[in-house]
Amino acid sequence: MARFRCPVCGEEIYVNIKTVKEPIGGLYEAVVQHRDHFVKIYIDKSGFVRRAFPLEYFIRVDPPLYTVYIYEDRAEIIDRNGHTYITNPAPLIDAVRKITS
Repeated sequence: MARFRCPVCGEEIYVNIKTVKEPIGGLYEAVVQHRDHFVKIYIDKSGFVRRAFPLEYFIRVDPPLYTVYIYEDRAEIIDRNGHTYITNPAPLIDAVRKITS
């Protein structure tokens, strides 16, 4: 479990990340939704948050228009009516990487 102080509101946040794979460049990367804002964090192998900064380009819609789950072999997109669509994860992974880098 890693903890850090939110750079937007100052609250202390605790997060668990999956550490199954070796981190790229020695740091794990995660986007955390905290209240009505998002924070991008970099965590080292020992669970210490090395960097945390706000993401300004994520917009929270309430209720969400879509919920997206990205797995290695598929991506599931669930609309606000509960309909699930299964698709290739590659384009979504590329889009998330562009947004978060």
